[in-house]
Amino acid sequence: MRESNSLTNWIKKYPYPRRRFIRGLLRSGIAMAAAVLTRYEVIGKENLPKKGPLLIVGNHFHFLDTIGPIHATKYLLEFIGDTDMPNAPDTMKFLPAAWSTLKIEQGTPNLDALRASEAILAQDGVLAIYPEGHVHPPPLARALPGAAYLALHVSAPIIPIATFSDNNYDLFGTIIKKKRRLRIWTKIGPAFGPFKSSNPDRPTREEIREASRTIMTNIARLMPPSFRGDFDVTQQTPETA
Repeated sequence: MRESNSLTNWIKKYPYPRRRFIRGLLRSGIAMAAAVLTRYEVIGKENLPKKGPLLIVGNHFHFLDTIGPIHATKYLLEFIGDTDMPNAPDTMKFLPAAWSTLKIEQGTPNLDALRASEAILAQDGVLAIYPEGHVHPPPLARALPGAAYLALHVSAPIIPIATFSDNNYDLFGTIIKKKRRLRIWTKIGPAFGPFKSSNPDRPTREEIREASRTIMTNIARLMPPSFRGDFDVTQQTPETA
């Protein structure tokens, strides 16, 4: 009963969906910018379930790849994001605050973000998280444990979404120097999971390690070979449901 009451309190704090108007404006602005400044291609929309609960996982090569799930889907998305955004231009750092992303600090348990995530998914919401935890150049890096822990804890279906560009995301440099628009691709893979744990409240290290590998392998399958890093996409994804 105490656990149920606690979840109810978090649902009251984070009702799903939130901030429809401001997020609608941001989505429209992103769509307009993508049409004017880029050649943006979305592949795999047929893989998107009609509704949640759903956990979206993606790569994090650039702060702009966070637009992938927003631009490629119509979900009323919640995001878990880094509090610092060290690689984003100062002019862009208002966006997470405007969207009201769930903030985490790398290397901390951040129970508030976990409880908020539980509440969102309990309301059949859609939550996006970047398993690598921070922006880095290609190729894919090893995932931090947070995304796998969350996936094992909430046991929701998972959709991989990979976003990448040509010319190293040099948006304005491509226009000015190459006299063309930057190409961006967002590829959506089929759902997998949900993961099962012997103890969803305390998944084992081996369960987290295997779930992390499965998550990153499914993202890697959507990418050109040079972006896949050490992930062997020829391996079959183990049955998780």
